[in-house]
Amino acid sequence: MSGTGLWHMESGAGRRRLMRGVVLAVLAWPLIHLVLVARYEVDAWELFGWAMYARPAARVQVRVDVELEGARSPLRAMGETRQAIRDYARRRTALGRLAPPDALARSVLESRPDVEAVWIVLRRIELDRRTAHLVGFESEVRFGER
Repeated sequence: MSGTGLWHMESGAGRRRLMRGVVLAVLAWPLIHLVLVARYEVDAWELFGWAMYARPAARVQVRVDVELEGARSPLRAMGETRQAIRDYARRRTALGRLAPPDALARSVLESRPDVEAVWIVLRRIELDRRTAHLVGFESEVRFGER
């Protein structure tokens, strides 16, 4: 039985091209992954990266604050909203800035029509290379009217 296509290559040249492509991809991936980790805060332990051996696994903590009548306070999330916050924290930990908080903020605004604005507060725990201590870096984004 004769085969056709990628898996049955009649010529050695086709096999060599395929192997070169595989080797090139394996060699290029660490550099691509390094850029993803450095620029987009992708977790070094995700996406088949070799950078995982160079740093502890980072975690992102997510807090949602709401603005009611001009006053800001933490959201007491229950049920689906609480699960959405947990899911987003996992996604943000793995994908960094490639996982924006827009959908989470929209879902909170839709579920709470009395809320004027939503603040997504992100706290990323990382190893400070200078001191070798774990430190928290905090950022926040506001969604809503004003």
